[in-house]
Amino acid sequence: MTEGTPGAFARPGVSPTDDLADLVDGFGRAWESRPDERRERWFTFADHPIRIRVVGAGLADDIFRAFSHLQREPDGSAPALTVDLWDEGETGVAVEGLAPSGDLNEHGETYASDDGFVVVTARPQTRTALHRVESRLVGWIADHGRLTQYELGRPLHSELMLWHKDRGVQAIHAGLVARDGQGVLFGGPGGAGKSTTALTCLKAGFEYMADDYVALEARPDGAYDGHSLFCSTHLEPNHLLKFPYLRPHAIPGRLPREDKSLVLLSEVLPDGLSRKARIRAVALPRVVDAPRPAVRPATTIEALLRLAPSSLILLPYAGVAAGEFEKLSTFLETIPKYWLELGRSMDEIPERIGEILERHT
Repeated sequence: MTEGTPGAFARPGVSPTDDLADLVDGFGRAWESRPDERRERWFTFADHPIRIRVVGAGLADDIFRAFSHLQREPDGSAPALTVDLWDEGETGVAVEGLAPSGDLNEHGETYASDDGFVVVTARPQTRTALHRVESRLVGWIADHGRLTQYELGRPLHSELMLWHKDRGVQAIHAGLVARDGQGVLFGGPGGAGKSTTALTCLKAGFEYMADDYVALEARPDGAYDGHSLFCSTHLEPNHLLKFPYLRPHAIPGRLPREDKSLVLLSEVLPDGLSRKARIRAVALPRVVDAPRPAVRPATTIEALLRLAPSSLILLPYAGVAAGEFEKLSTFLETIPKYWLELGRSMDEIPERIGEILERHT
């Protein structure tokens, strides 16, 4: 959406730049008036230091959990992104014209300033504004207790993916595991087996970065790194049954569309989580009726068809997606690709991934 376009979440007469100013003012008032509710932590996103400040102890707990594996100690570096959030319910600080929607099933909307520098993301319980030049993200949350399961597992996902994109790091719909920092990326649509593959490998001792979202970065030497974004996984009920060790940590959904359970893996196997890996190969999981998993060569076109459709819709609006298909194509042309036919023996999946790594490291 562009500036001035009406929508369900539009504030009449308020431009994205004005939205940003109102949110900055609201956060400032919350920060000054509620020092007892202030929380601040630093994280590493795609090798960059990020500072997140939150006013609201409950909101801070919710936001920090999904990024806990990326936490770092402050070292005096200037933040590459500053994230400032506050909870109106916990602080009592409101913004005129901002009120939560009663229907949490409503889809959000995105508004951009005419110059594209300011992008506002509005959802039923939240409103954020990202200044892409100043690298500042500020947001209002009506009540952290009413955040959706998706917002708890992948907070600020579209905003962070746009910020990564502006730094040449492409967010893609994929999973990633590694051994000794050398990784295999898993591509495919929902239900293809990315989560099964990643979680089985995690349990077998692999380093886990993701089962759904990966930040892909081209290095000057022509290699590629994959960066972790969230430590969460969403599993359907029958899928959760395959992983008994995750069941005690499963958080059920509350909305009709939340038919999966959320698991924050930092609360299950924190030592198995990692921030990034050098990508050595791509595996395309698919469910087949066979006794054992098998690995077969795949073509660039096959890999592109599995990765591109769901990856290219991750950015908040079409105008910022230019060049993403070409970047993904270049990546897939330069890296070994395989079909990973999962079969019925989950226990052997890590062996097949290990064999792929042995071929290319």
